[in-house]
Amino acid sequence: MDTKFLVSLGVGLAVQAAGIVWWASNLQSSVQHNDFQIQMIGKDVEKHAIFVRDWPAGKWGSGSLPDDVRQNLKIGELEQEVDQIMNKLYGRDPLRNLNND
Repeated sequence: MDTKFLVSLGVGLAVQAAGIVWWASNLQSSVQHNDFQIQMIGKDVEKHAIFVRDWPAGKWGSGSLPDDVRQNLKIGELEQEVDQIMNKLYGRDPLRNLNND
């Protein structure tokens, strides 16, 4: 066989082997990273499950979030303002069914 052919064949095989090693190492790195991410998320999921289980029971508070209470108060105030506007504009109870006029 020709030495040029053998050298080019050897270089080609070496490049392919290097490519396979590079691909396998990247694959292993990705798998390790994903495994680490799953472990980190697992801790958060466990904490969330405990919180969801204990919150309605009152172990973490009253069963409602402070933001929920604030939002409910704001919604209540807005409903009262709408009721007042409806009374001023139409002179009627805003909760009365409109079909019974």
